[in-house]
Amino acid sequence: MPVGARTAFGVKRVVGAGLAGLVVVSLVVAGEPLLGQALDPDTAGLAATLGQPVSQPTSPTNEGAGVGIAPSAVPVAPVPIPPALSRIVAGTFYSQAMRTQRPFEIYLPPSYARAPDRAYPVLYLLHGDGGRASDWAAFGLQATVDQAIASGLPDMIVVMPDGSSRSGDTDWANRWDGTELVEDQVIDLVSFVDQNYRTMPDRSTRFVGGASSGGFGALNLVLRHQELFSTAMSFSGFIAANDPEADAGVFGEDPGFIERNSPASLAGSQAGARDIYYVLSGGQTDRYFQQRMAEFSAELDHLGIAHEFHVVPGGHDMIAWDAGLDLGLAHLAAQLRPLSDPPARASQ
Repeated sequence: MPVGARTAFGVKRVVGAGLAGLVVVSLVVAGEPLLGQALDPDTAGLAATLGQPVSQPTSPTNEGAGVGIAPSAVPVAPVPIPPALSRIVAGTFYSQAMRTQRPFEIYLPPSYARAPDRAYPVLYLLHGDGGRASDWAAFGLQATVDQAIASGLPDMIVVMPDGSSRSGDTDWANRWDGTELVEDQVIDLVSFVDQNYRTMPDRSTRFVGGASSGGFGALNLVLRHQELFSTAMSFSGFIAANDPEADAGVFGEDPGFIERNSPASLAGSQAGARDIYYVLSGGQTDRYFQQRMAEFSAELDHLGIAHEFHVVPGGHDMIAWDAGLDLGLAHLAAQLRPLSDPPARASQ
């Protein structure tokens, strides 16, 4: 399904983040002698003419000729240390499931470069159909997470996989015929990130979220891989593999395969579904997907599963998805708050 109108909403945050990183250091070169600096002969003669005392430096050759005056201690202002900045890095990894190199982007928090012994929680963030790994960054992800960290979210890593395939849209699922295993590719990426970045490799500090079909993918991934993720965020997602907005080419016609890839069914059939926390949102003017999220919220209520559901400004677009992400990050801030002292990465 189309990703929806891309707005400039996320861009407004980027300017401020860029300006915040500029630090100007002024170097002043003195054109006159510093206090305590030896005077040259011409200056000494002028001082004598004016009746001012003249100091002579002591040395082995004139020792006893005069008493040298020790230079005065001049306080020197420390050179300002630039503030730590976050960054987004593009990379690739080899996916065993798809047998090829796959792209991803990764947000590294402000402290990452300066705290080499620190380990971090990780959020995996999925784009919508027709998108790429770079979508979230293009619409202001860096500024959004920077602001959340400034407001109390513990520093964390955000990974943005690529859900595209040669056949088109994937809904972040393994194709029914065993080809293009995009779901398994995400699992490969989790392993790669844990091996190559300083993560906290535990489900309690690993989360997944997404927009539109990425919202479906986030729910499907968390319910099918409960050992990996503890929180799922779905921004304007759908909840069944046979939804009109799902790609039928991905799920085929086998009822069993469809049910095994439908969060609406998995929430009631998977014993571990209640060990996951769900953050759901839908845009005010996005009636179809808002209704899908409301239906899933009602099912979770029926099952007694903890979650939250929000109607947010916007339609099926980045205005709504950015608002949903803000709410998701607010929940993670509360969930991670007990980690007041970030643990060090375990030695390997």
